[in-house]
Amino acid sequence: MTGQGAYGGRLGRAFGMSDAPALVTAASDQFDACVTAITEISCGRDFGRTAPIPREDAYLVGLQLRACHDHDLYLDGRRIRAANFLEGATSIYDLRQGPVWDFRDPFHCLMLYLPCRVLDSVAREAGAPGIGMLRAQPGRGVDDPVVRNLLSSLLAGGATAKDVPCLFLRYVTRALTVHVAQAYGGLGAAQRIPRGALAPWQLRRAKELMSAHLSEEMPLSRLAAECGLSVRHFARAFRQSTGAPPHRWLLKRRIEQATELMSDRALGLADIAISCGFADQSHFTRVFTALVGVTPNAWRRTIGAAEELINGARSGA
Repeated sequence: MTGQGAYGGRLGRAFGMSDAPALVTAASDQFDACVTAITEISCGRDFGRTAPIPREDAYLVGLQLRACHDHDLYLDGRRIRAANFLEGATSIYDLRQGPVWDFRDPFHCLMLYLPCRVLDSVAREAGAPGIGMLRAQPGRGVDDPVVRNLLSSLLAGGATAKDVPCLFLRYVTRALTVHVAQAYGGLGAAQRIPRGALAPWQLRRAKELMSAHLSEEMPLSRLAAECGLSVRHFARAFRQSTGAPPHRWLLKRRIEQATELMSDRALGLADIAISCGFADQSHFTRVFTALVGVTPNAWRRTIGAAEELINGARSGA
């Protein structure tokens, strides 16, 4: 149980369920491996109190699949009379407050498990501060068409967890996370993205992956998967965003890295070529000359001459 969040079987057991269907997907935060998940929860009339859920830095965002008029919510042991829990209503629970429910009506909902660090990653991608606390009145359902329609889309045609395509699930949970951050976390609306281009987080993720693996080939299929796109869509959108196809951008990044290494004259060009992902020194020379306009040796001589002038000026000062 250690390390698992409030979703699936762990969440279901708090509601007396032996098996709680869940859809689980990896979150987009490249700095910390974590998941978001959607669990279907239900219990009968006069169920009583739920078991405590371990406290953690996360939220549950609930969508009522049926009305539940008669129940109470306890946060940090304090009783709150629940209100407006109509069919289709959205409610938000802070797991740091140890929520416990006391049901006298049947309860049936979808619960989105949303770690705070996933919300903060969305804020980082937008260049904004962390989200902090979500603004939601405890124990009161609200009409949120975005949450209602996105979560309901996962139930289309009576789909079960195994029936929901992974790519579609990633799109839905990503859209839900951004919406919650904007609607309840104070995150400003995202900047307008040029038609057909990658979203800022997708472009950042693709560039980070390629930069971190300069010495090896990075399959387009992996880059596309990390961005939740097909290979064809990713390649087209990357070019729209950067003005160059992924392979061309990668070559330029390898040349940038090579120029940094070439300032160290103890490193041979052959070693630099291999460390930057070129097949050999000849391949490196061809690409460098085509992109920079001079050979690596000529570039190095120019840099060496410039350094001598700078050092001479300093010594004469």
